[in-house]
Amino acid sequence: MSTLKHLLKKYFWFIVFYNRIWGISKARNKEFIAAVNVSADLPEKQLNVFTRHNEDGILLYLIDRVGCTDKSFIDLGSNDCMNSNCANLAFHFKWNGFFIDADQQVLLRGKYIYHRHFSNCAKLFSFTHAIVTPENINGLFIQLHTGDKIDLMSIDLDGNDYFIWESISLVNPKIVVAEVQVEKGNTEYIPVNNKKVEKHEDNVSKGASPLTMQKLAYRKGYELVAVNKGGYNMFFVRKDCMKNLEPISVHEALKKTALNII
Repeated sequence: MSTLKHLLKKYFWFIVFYNRIWGISKARNKEFIAAVNVSADLPEKQLNVFTRHNEDGILLYLIDRVGCTDKSFIDLGSNDCMNSNCANLAFHFKWNGFFIDADQQVLLRGKYIYHRHFSNCAKLFSFTHAIVTPENINGLFIQLHTGDKIDLMSIDLDGNDYFIWESISLVNPKIVVAEVQVEKGNTEYIPVNNKKVEKHEDNVSKGASPLTMQKLAYRKGYELVAVNKGGYNMFFVRKDCMKNLEPISVHEALKKTALNII
């Protein structure tokens, strides 16, 4: 069944993803941006074009407040590049960037879709099959020529997110989205550095606690500004880009989640 689903998504992508790429998605983006322009705070109405828990909406809000002139991203743990925090920016806002994932099959599916949709402009995107570790991450950035002008970095690596962000020294994005183990709540928790990298996602909670990730972010020069509805994606903004934003505490962030874990 999974093979059939993979083939349907790859070769009938224009049907499977119609409403995300065309359909009502453009109008929904436009409506959300209009709400951002008239509100000082994140609009209550969520936006999910390619995401599930308002990541698309949160990012559009933060980009408006921060200002992202380079329109560039790095997506660590990109999956098929459609199930991605960066896909809405790529398809609807002319962003470019680097997709990196350990699962070659799903990554190549994304590459196929992007090349079919973007045609000659597909060169704006890089698709790299790699098992990302704290030891190789900076070398990987050098190999890919990412440069240091990255506006957004999304880290979704199923457990090792903390150690990998801690190791990154070559890029300093304006916005960072990092996955956490929300079930650990407002407590100190750092997982064991998992040397056995998992190529496929499952439903087992992994990663550092929200509090621990927030403390790492602060040491690296970032403030916590938002959390998705599920609580497992936290959004950080570089301190020098905080002029139009206010930091929030982990306690405040967790109260905003559907789980309300404090």
